[in-house]
Amino acid sequence: MDVKMYSLRERNGYVYQEVSESQDDDYLYSEKCQNFFIDSCAVHGPPTFVKDGAVDKGHPHRSALTLPPGLRIGPSCIPEAGLGVWNEAADLPMGLHFGLYEGHIAEDEEAANSRYSWLIANGRNCYEYVDGKGKSWANWMRYVNCARDDGEQNLVAFQYRRQIFYRTCRVMGPGCELLVPYEDEYGQELGSKWKRELAAKRADTRGKLGILDTDL
Repeated sequence: MDVKMYSLRERNGYVYQEVSESQDDDYLYSEKCQNFFIDSCAVHGPPTFVKDGAVDKGHPHRSALTLPPGLRIGPSCIPEAGLGVWNEAADLPMGLHFGLYEGHIAEDEEAANSRYSWLIANGRNCYEYVDGKGKSWANWMRYVNCARDDGEQNLVAFQYRRQIFYRTCRVMGPGCELLVPYEDEYGQELGSKWKRELAAKRADTRGKLGILDTDL
């Protein structure tokens, strides 16, 4: 697969004290190390983000045209699921990142009930949705379907800096359909395990720095 990489945010003069000011969704996760990090894994370096094709918002076929090289949109292997996204090139390694997931940002009931929306947490008890229903506003990630069980799942959906991304959680060979967990599972992950593990990570880092944990 021809992977184009880009940096979501450049940081110069990185110091560990930045951890005390970081939000929970400033962290990324290493599938190989099974640990959280900021910007760059201490063992494997910075993560790889696959860049979308550049298409202006408003184009009637924008969502399909943003598809990265090596992927294909076609009928899903899941009955009655419609279209899906397939890997057609080389193996996709574990820990590869796709995104961000694009769409309209909304807080209304229509967005909450949309099959193309993801929940975004914006602080304590404050939420909104990114809805990829509109093809002229969304990107290719709207076509990725939900797995029917854990055995089918090969992507993880996660929030990073107030945006939704997908990460490969296993190696995917050619001819494999990309599948994320069902949204309810994502919501449970966002609200429980994800928060607890991040809190433990931050507490460990603060302990090494002698920083009191006052803002968790």
